[in-house]
Parts: sequence; structure tokens; C-alpha cells
Amino acid sequence: MKNPRFFSYIKFIIPLIFFSDVSVAESYYAVVDAGSSGSRLYLYKKSTDAQGYPVAESLPLTANKVKPGISVYVNQLAKVGDYIEPLLNTLDTELKSKGIPQSEVNFSLMATAGMRVESPNLQNAVYDEVKAKVKAMLPGVNIQYVLTIQGRYEGAFQWLTVNYLNGNLATGAETTCMLETGGGSYQMTWQTSSKLKNSIDVFSLNYGSTPYTLFSESFTGLGGNYSREDATDDPNSFAVGYSLVSGATGTGNYKKGLVGTRKFIRARDISIPTSVKVPALNKCIGVSLFSSVAKDLKLGDSVSSKRIDEAAKVVAATPWSVQVSEQPNNPRLFSRVDSAQLASELIRTWFPGNRELPVADAINGTELSWTLGATLFLGSGNSLPTTW
Repeated sequence: MKNPRFFSYIKFIIPLIFFSDVSVAESYYAVVDAGSSGSRLYLYKKSTDAQGYPVAESLPLTANKVKPGISVYVNQLAKVGDYIEPLLNTLDTELKSKGIPQSEVNFSLMATAGMRVESPNLQNAVYDEVKAKVKAMLPGVNIQYVLTIQGRYEGAFQWLTVNYLNGNLATGAETTCMLETGGGSYQMTWQTSSKLKNSIDVFSLNYGSTPYTLFSESFTGLGGNYSREDATDDPNSFAVGYSLVSGATGTGNYKKGLVGTRKFIRARDISIPTSVKVPALNKCIGVSLFSSVAKDLKLGDSVSSKRIDEAAKVVAATPWSVQVSEQPNNPRLFSRVDSAQLASELIRTWFPGNRELPVADAINGTELSWTLGATLFLGSGNSLPTTW
């Protein structure tokens, strides 16, 4: 005799198995972007959609940034704990206020270009201090990574961020190339169809169950901080009348300053494999420095070398005293000319011609931070190399 209660149960449970949109249990990722100029904490709630793809939601934090960059403390190990403590305090407060158990939190601190130039022994000593502080203040969290990430992964994480927010991942849509210049390095990342032999800059990662092969190259030293340092004694990289530390005065000769920036870029190994196809500039998005230059020069939501040069020449020729009177509270005022020269020459070096580069510092209201991509990367089961 058939059991009607059994078949009633089966009729109820089968739709749940095959048609449920309920996501699996949530977890949380706390990621510290330990950059060249400072360290910034981000917190994400990560879940998985019905198709098995990670979904990450940025949770707002207060007081989530400390300065200077963590590399300052490689010879001051006793101060590392005090340096990172404000970020851990913020994380502890937010977890308590949101009722999130520490056991559900994965913690990572990932340093970038500022630490890449330090010896591995000094780096590891700093990271040992960080881990000890985390264990003391947040004993329940899972410490995933405390390390310096390779530049190619920094680029890959930002690529994931851009394409996730644009809705390109796991949809069959064309993905967007990503160009980023931070304080200490320049990254170029795009999807490629072939994996080149003996090239560490071409590698694969998964977003959920979908694999992507990327070309991602990073150039340490081609960042805004290094460029400003290189231009410190070049009067042609500053507006007319600006007083340099050397005692010289800015000439506003923008075109001549471009020549110096070109030499600065080409003094490094800027080659990429000849078999790597460079995408069209308008298929990319420029973030960080590119977005800042567009905003400073009022160029809208895209830039080109030609338009940057035209606008920056006007800025360079405007007396420094006039600029200060017009924008007394602009902290980037002194570096506008040099930043424009760097952005213009970076585009010109790899993307000749006058095509426009779309730029953004946010997509759909979400800040473009590579830490979001790191969360998607880790949430998809990928792992980072822990040695260089």
C-alpha cells in the first residue's frame, strides 16, 4: 500500500532541490589593501548564487584607512602592531555591531608595490607581526593570507572587480581590459585565448566554475609616487612659478616634460610578448591615476593622450599662484602636470593613436577596489602563490 504522507513529502522536496534560488551559507572576507601610500580595510559578505557563482556585497566601514604604507615599518617591527591596530579595531567593532561571528570571517592582508621592493626576510618579519596582532585582537578569524601579492594578481583582481560589476562574468559577454596605475606600479590585464609557454604573465583562474585565461603584467616603479619622485628636479613637470625643492622654478614647458616622462618609462623593461594581442583602447577601462587625471582636467568619462596633453598644457602654463588661489584645498594640485604626463605617456607607449580610454573610479555605485576581485578569487576556490 502506498504511503500518502511519503509521496506528499516527495512532492514538496523535489521543487526545492531542482528549482530553489536559495544561496548557500554566507561567509565574510576582510581584506586589507596594503598599498604604497597607506593601508585600507574592506569587508565583504560573500554568498553563492543558484548557479554556484560567488556573489560579494561590500559592507560599509568607518575609519578604514591608515597611513603611511606598511613598507615604512620594515625596519621598525615594534611599531607594526600599533600601525595595524586601528584597522583591526574597526573590523572588531563592525563585526560586533552586525552580529557576525569571528569564525565566519576570512582575513587577508595583501601588500603591493611598496613591499615588492623590500627583501623577503624583511617582508616576512613584518607579516609575522601582523599575524600576531590579528591573533591577539581577533582570535576567532581565519587568517588566509598575509603576504605581498605579485603585480599580475593585483591586476587580475582589479580585472575581476571591473568585469564582475559590469556583469560580464559567466555570461559569455566580452570582457573588459583593465589599465591601472597606482602609487607604485602600473598593471595591464585582459582576457586572452591562448596560454603562452614560459610566460608567468599568462595564467588561468576560475570565477565559480568558469575558467578565464588572462594576460596580466605589472610594472613596478611605473606608479604615481615614483613618477613624482623622478620629476622632483625637473622644472618642466611643474606649472609656471612652482618652487621646486632644488631651488629651481617650474617652467610649464609641458612638451619638454613629456620627453622626460618618456625616458622614465623606457628606463624600465616595458616589453610584452609579441604573441600577446593588445586590445583596442576603447575596449579597456582606466582606473586610479587615469580616472584622477580625467577628473582633475575635467575631461569627462574618457581620456586620450591628445586630449590629456591639450588640457594639461593649459594647466602647466597657468601661474602656480593663480592655481593655488583657485583651488587652495586641492592636495593633488602640485602634481597635476606630472600625473598628466605619466597618464598620457603610458597610453601612448602601449596604445598608439588617439583613441579614447573610458575611465571610472566606481561602477554602479561601487568603488573599484581590487579587494572585491580578491574576494571573488578566493571565494571561487582559487589560491595564491606564496613564493615568488
